Amino acid sequence: MKKPIDNYFTTGELAKLCKIPRKTLLYYDSLGLITPEVIEENGYRYYKRTQLFALELILTMRKLDIPLAEIKTYLSNKSYTNYRNIMSDREIFLEKLLKKIIKTKNELHHSLLILNQLENIKFNDVLTVRTDNEFLYLSKPVSPKMNFKDRTKISASLFINLAEHIPLNNHTFGYVVDKNSLLDQKKPRHIKYYFCPVFTKTDYPKCSIKSKGTYLTLYFKGIYMNNYDKYINTLSEYCKHNMLVPISDIYITSIKNFWLTDEISEYIYKIEVQIK
Repeated sequence: MKKPIDNYFTTGELAKLCKIPRKTLLYYDSLGLITPEVIEENGYRYYKRTQLFALELILTMRKLDIPLAEIKTYLSNKSYTNYRNIMSDREIFLEKLLKKIIKTKNELHHSLLILNQLENIKFNDVLTVRTDNEFLYLSKPVSPKMNFKDRTKISASLFINLAEHIPLNNHTFGYVVDKNSLLDQKKPRHIKYYFCPVFTKTDYPKCSIKSKGTYLTLYFKGIYMNNYDKYINTLSEYCKHNMLVPISDIYITSIKNFWLTDEISEYIYKIEVQIK
């Protein structure tokens, strides 16, 4: 017996009532989430009133990012217990997501602080700066005999592996150079490690602490490989002239780079060495 359709909703009517695209309703139909009560020979689809409630439930669950497959399973097994379990699982999910969002926001905030400092940099002057402990995440050791491609692989592995342990990579990275090359300008200078500064300690295994203390700090423009000798020598001469003793390796941080500009002449580096 043919059902009367006066009190039924067409696909377009139900979609409009729920403020969703018609194609979304058809997609849910194709997945078996909400099937029309009546499909006429001409292909017209009609939904009854209780299917409005079903659609409301589906849309609510989608707001909570519940997968469609899980929603479909629940619609076939509705119960107080099952609904409570789904909502409980979502609460746990959202608590984890909220913690991740807060960590990401904090990382972003610190990144913005660094970016804002770029506008007030004094270049080529040796500054004495007091710093707190900073977290650095180190690469595998870099051998002076490594070719450029192998060194690139090490730096790339650092970036990719670190991304699994922090909410957001920032635009800064750097190099650790042996302090002995500051004490003796004739010694060869090579990178011992690559590093990425981060703002909170995580479970990443290659964590190192750049100790709080007094650092000689110098900012310069241009590409690292063309300038590092000149500015390390500047710090070396400054130490000798002022009878200062370097007690840490040399930290060279790229604070304006490919992420911010295509002009290598606009790159900015910061060189630091702890002194006593």
